Amino acid sequence: MIGKTLLIIAVFTVCADFPVGMAGMVGGFSDANVTDQGVQDALQFAVVKHNERTNDIFLSQVARVISAQKQVVSGMNYKFVVQMGKTACRKTGVETNCPIHDDQLSAKPYQCTFVVYKHWSGTISLTSETCPLV
Repeated sequence: MIGKTLLIIAVFTVCADFPVGMAGMVGGFSDANVTDQGVQDALQFAVVKHNERTNDIFLSQVARVISAQKQVVSGMNYKFVVQMGKTACRKTGVETNCPIHDDQLSAKPYQCTFVVYKHWSGTISLTSETCPLV
């Protein structure tokens, strides 16, 4: 009986060291560090896929990351809410530096939500994209 009591106390002590908000809900999304390389790669992948799917002749870029989250699954889900803006670079161009227009009229800012799934094997896909028709 004393052994079981000590085990219960030990488990309670270990669990008490981890605040509920620290790790987030098990299986749910938690905040991600935008400077993390994996997060940046997933966001860049989402932007490339977004540009491939639009009918616009100009590229869009991320103007501001509103939120970035990640979720451990059989790989990693990354969820982004971002403000996008138009650039002067054409999709068919070869430019590597494509800043968003400075003026709001040309930039035509809009908000998107992307979910990117990266399997442990390295395969990656854009599983959800919610943006206004642009």
